[in-house]
Amino acid sequence: MSSERKTQPVLEVLTPGPLNSIQDRGRFGYQRLGIAEAGAMDALSFVAANRLVGNGDNEAALEITIMGPTLRFLKETVFSLTGADLSTALDGESLGIGGRYNAQAGQILTFGPRKRGCRAYLAVQGGFEAPRVLGSRSTYLYAGFGGLQGRALAKGDILARYVPITPRPDSPHRLPEPFLLPDDGPRTLRVIMGPNEDRFTEKGIKTFLESAYHVTPESNRMGYRLEGPEIEHAKGPIIVSESTPLGAIQVPGQGKPLVLLHERGTTGGYTKIACIITADIDVIAQAPFGQALRFKTVRVSEAHDAEAKRRQALEAWRE
Repeated sequence: MSSERKTQPVLEVLTPGPLNSIQDRGRFGYQRLGIAEAGAMDALSFVAANRLVGNGDNEAALEITIMGPTLRFLKETVFSLTGADLSTALDGESLGIGGRYNAQAGQILTFGPRKRGCRAYLAVQGGFEAPRVLGSRSTYLYAGFGGLQGRALAKGDILARYVPITPRPDSPHRLPEPFLLPDDGPRTLRVIMGPNEDRFTEKGIKTFLESAYHVTPESNRMGYRLEGPEIEHAKGPIIVSESTPLGAIQVPGQGKPLVLLHERGTTGGYTKIACIITADIDVIAQAPFGQALRFKTVRVSEAHDAEAKRRQALEAWRE
């Protein structure tokens, strides 16, 4: 039982940053009750951070968004950094993304200007302590539960970790190049069309698939609002409310796409033109404000193949 695991204080929050929270893979099976999965926005970077310190894939880690916190280590600790490059330094010495590091009690971890991506993951050996709520330690910010009292980090917070029972010093020290984020730039996201494709004109669908859209500042863990050419409806933007899967692309009345993500409302009555495939959710999760996005339609079998290849690559790296 998780309650029997020994814990110890590991980090003190000196400055919190705007939106940094404890996350795991998320809570599943509750969408029918209006509860989205929450969890790490970039699942691949999250899992990689845990594997670098020898944790299980679902141990809780910190998701650090755009502007990082300032943290003081309270114990000698093994930690890792993956995902976005936010100019991280330990006592002023720069740390590369995709590596495992050792910190001594009293050392200060800082974050600076964003260089690429927008979400970094900080894992500590043993994983961060947080109560399980509906089977997950993830912070569900918009519902106010999970993680650290259902909220983002605050100044003065003390974060504890579970004491590792059998640390795995044989875990890799660095991520291989394919698991590091590329530099910022235009991205093409693969989508499955529908389920409301018939609610759009032929012109609207062509506009959606042939245009570039840009991430706006009105984007968060609930969803990304995109700016670009208007997508034309054939029968209006409103449908009978239905479930909203992760990655669904709604098109409200103004004709601009809204990508639904990890803390979305679990039902909605706007038309959904397409859904981003699972393998590309991590891609949009790392898209900063202003980044250009395009959409490319693929078959369901291609979506399955893409996810299988991603999992196989992760297993091959661990082995």
